[in-house]
Amino acid sequence: MAAAFLARRGARVLVGNVRSGRGEIDLIVTLEGRLVAVEVKTRVGEDPIVQLTDQKRRRMRQAAARLRPTPERIDLVTVTLGPGGATISWVRAVA
Repeated sequence: MAAAFLARRGARVLVGNVRSGRGEIDLIVTLEGRLVAVEVKTRVGEDPIVQLTDQKRRRMRQAAARLRPTPERIDLVTVTLGPGGATISWVRAVA
């Protein structure tokens, strides 16, 4: 769902679920010539951004730093599931 959402907005999805040390990057995409790591958070009935703690941001930065080439930034895609379906949002440069 998140990969298709990003693709419709011009991102080229390269790979998903990349293990990096003790961490994991949900998606690696290219967008406007830049390499971007993407964290995907899904929640039912509440905004998934509440899951993005300072500790999670630090782990995301550490995991991304181990990749070669290193992504230029880390974005967040949130998926909120509710009675009306899914609402998807994209927040750039969260970590």
